[in-house]
Amino acid sequence: MRSVDEDAGFIRLNTEEVRGNLEDAIARVVLDGDRIILHQAGEEVAALIPRREFEKLDYLLQELIPSPFNPDEEEYYEDDGPIHCLRPDEIQAKFDLILEEVKEYGEIFGLLPPEILRGRQMDIFMPEAILMPMDIFWIPEHLILDRIDA
Repeated sequence: MRSVDEDAGFIRLNTEEVRGNLEDAIARVVLDGDRIILHQAGEEVAALIPRREFEKLDYLLQELIPSPFNPDEEEYYEDDGPIHCLRPDEIQAKFDLILEEVKEYGEIFGLLPPEILRGRQMDIFMPEAILMPMDIFWIPEHLILDRIDA
């Protein structure tokens, strides 16, 4: 799989390259810790990152944008949406639809690895890669600056 552009910290790949080499993309994320930005028609459409990095990013976003509600209020949980967990064959079969849901509706998908990935036995019940919208991947700089100034 050829990278369109490699910057410090992430790799840019065309969506067709990822679709055609999905297992390799999952291996790069899960085993190598790569972060992949998916491009389509010159536009950044999604990010594919390791689960542990997604958990850190989610925690950081909660710190930067705290809920105005308390945990004992129902509204506190309104923004918590499910993470859809899919096997590679399901992603391959519905690739365009999944990308559309990520891009247009902000859906997040957990990618379950294949049973054997680069010769390693994998836990196929735990998503190890996360496909997510770009507006979550790129934390707006103003949120960080506002937090520093506070």
